[in-house]
Amino acid sequence: MSKNYQKLTKAELIQEIEELKKLLEEEIKYNNEEFLVQFPWAGNLGQWKWFYEDNKVIYNEKKVTQLGYDPKVIGDVGFQFFTEKLHPNDYEGVMDNMRNHLMGKTGAYEVEYRIQHKDGHYIWYYDRGTVTKRDSLGKPQIIQGIVFDISESKRVEQRLRDLSEKDALTEIYNRRTFYVKVEELIELCNNKKTPFSLVMFDIDNFKHINDTYGHLVGDDVLKIITELINDDKRHKDQIFRFGGEEFFLVLPNTKMDGAIKVANRIHEMIGNLNMPKVGKVTVSMGVVEYIENESIDNSIKRVDDLMYAAKKLGKNQVAY
Repeated sequence: MSKNYQKLTKAELIQEIEELKKLLEEEIKYNNEEFLVQFPWAGNLGQWKWFYEDNKVIYNEKKVTQLGYDPKVIGDVGFQFFTEKLHPNDYEGVMDNMRNHLMGKTGAYEVEYRIQHKDGHYIWYYDRGTVTKRDSLGKPQIIQGIVFDISESKRVEQRLRDLSEKDALTEIYNRRTFYVKVEELIELCNNKKTPFSLVMFDIDNFKHINDTYGHLVGDDVLKIITELINDDKRHKDQIFRFGGEEFFLVLPNTKMDGAIKVANRIHEMIGNLNMPKVGKVTVSMGVVEYIENESIDNSIKRVDDLMYAAKKLGKNQVAY
């Protein structure tokens, strides 16, 4: 039987509203838990509901708890409680995605992003939602969605990417990735006149090292040299293992004179190393600056020829 609200006093009406509000929140919580049962996928953190005009978000407590916060302490939150914790690289993408959906440009708000945990690290999420209620003018009133923790799948994704892009022994980029990166620089040079240079080097007498001391020692030599260069190089420079004991150093936005200085410095650093068991190790190097509209194969041939010219001249040299 329905109540006659007209006969209620103001105090009774306020009490009735508070009771209805409590029932509504319990219903939302119950429905959220039911949703979790219906969708028991890994990482499911349940539903959320955003009351747009009041900027109030009804969230599943799992997400807030996972971020290191106590739901009872933070109380009611708005949309910005989550967006202000977004990773800087994800912020604009998330906001654009949400704005486009609110304006009716897309069928759903759907995005992956990172949110900062209370202690500073980031957690990956997949979020999908839709406007479920608009006013007579089309302005959004309620947006509902579901959120998942996808951190584990991101870790697997990164591991697979590393396996395809990096050399397993030295953990630097491999030959396949070298071609991808250099093609990007070629396009940049041809379109925007941005120079870049290549340094190719080969460890002298590496077969002798493997035959004399064993392949495990040879592996250590490769790792020590790549670690040395990684620690020394500029942030924008990239080192690649091209194959065996051959390596490339790619120098973006670098002309020939700058590349020669880099090559000479690395050549000297490697020559001053004392390798465990092996002692002194030397390298032969070639240096070229990319020529506009040159094919990648021709660039590689030019620097490869210079490197082998250095070997023919007695090894342990930089040719350019």
